[in-house]
Amino acid sequence: MYDGTDNSAGHPIVAEGGEQDVPVDCTLSPGELLDPRYEVVPFHGRVDELAELARWLEGDEERSVLLLHGPAGVGKTRLARHFAAGADLRLVDDADLAHHLDLRQPRVLLVARTTGWWWSSLRQRAADLGYRTADLAVTARPDEHETSFATACAHFAYALGLPIPTTTPPDAPTLHDLHLAALVAVHGSPVEPVPPHGRLAEDALAVTLLDERITPDRTPEALELLLRAAARLPHARRRAEELFTAHPELADTATGATLRILAEWPGPARAVARRVFDDPRFHGDPLPAILTRTLAREARSTLERAELHGLLAARAALASLHEEALEAAQREVALYGELAEEDPAEHRSALADALADLSLRHVAVQRPEDALAAAEEAVALCRVVAAEDRDCAPQLAGALDRLSRRYAALGRRDEALAAIDEATDLYRGLAEAHPKLFRVDLAKVTDQRAVLAGGDQ
Repeated sequence: MYDGTDNSAGHPIVAEGGEQDVPVDCTLSPGELLDPRYEVVPFHGRVDELAELARWLEGDEERSVLLLHGPAGVGKTRLARHFAAGADLRLVDDADLAHHLDLRQPRVLLVARTTGWWWSSLRQRAADLGYRTADLAVTARPDEHETSFATACAHFAYALGLPIPTTTPPDAPTLHDLHLAALVAVHGSPVEPVPPHGRLAEDALAVTLLDERITPDRTPEALELLLRAAARLPHARRRAEELFTAHPELADTATGATLRILAEWPGPARAVARRVFDDPRFHGDPLPAILTRTLAREARSTLERAELHGLLAARAALASLHEEALEAAQREVALYGELAEEDPAEHRSALADALADLSLRHVAVQRPEDALAAAEEAVALCRVVAAEDRDCAPQLAGALDRLSRRYAALGRRDEALAAIDEATDLYRGLAEAHPKLFRVDLAKVTDQRAVLAGGDQ
């Protein structure tokens, strides 16, 4: 059974075994006839996609997640519901709207309009739990449109008790548009969607927003609906951008799904960024990283871009976006490298820190050799910086400690001991001069040295 909520508020619908959650009602309104949950028009076609889904379901992997993705109205929900009927799987529609997805079952089928960083984060988290992940794009099938239009006309005519029209199929971009045209052809007048959901709701809202005098509602559900429409329609996007730029406090009301769309747009992203970064709802969510990526793209100076890529690496890592964090760290190093070439004294220390961060990101994606190379380069830079400024000795000590760990991870015990011995000597001198600041650091490297000396890798 469905254990989610009605999707009229934009929340993900979750199904167990693909059972239908809405009973067919002979009193459906014209607008409701288009709702894929009622299946007024039976599913047909999509032979290739069904075969691919069957291969996935019957695969040898013990656990697997598959994402069906495609533009609004293309028919991915109909496809997923038809395939999931009676199947032993967990179905989650509008998965890109979910704040947190609980996988739970061996086979999980997700449906969403987009991929992007929400999917990358989930994919990497799922891999950590032993799931294989894959995605399947659902695209328009114009070769099936003639049959789809005729089938839709026949079933809408039956449901409304009206004659079947003889209209030829229009040049519609998606299945939703084709069904809407069929319903209009049968009904004989424009169809008013009623308490709409999904694509219908967005279309109704988009028409409403053509009147500049109308201000969008500001409830969490209405804001989410507005942004889903804005992702498709330019005039709705303009209204959304104006609204959040003028009222950044709406970020406190908006859902994560709303803000993930907004975060891609520079103006409102700048307006709401600080509120999002400080909001505990989004700790560990891809949203702060997406916002930071947008800000980094819009940065005006090399230094600002370098600093923002450092923040991007950290925020991406917190959201399990390890590959994206690595890419951001590599860009951070490149940018600080440019700055250090122009002014070594000013930026060499920051470059060393960026290299240390890059080493950590390589560790997260299990590239120990690359992690070691970055750590060695960081130590070499820190030696130069510390020789010029004795106050930078703690930076060198920390870099040596990290280098020791990188050597140890590769089984290079002698080099690891040499690096930790040097770090210990530096921390000992620092602790004697400033015991409150460096006593804990000295204890840590001393313990690490003891572990290495005892042969416990």
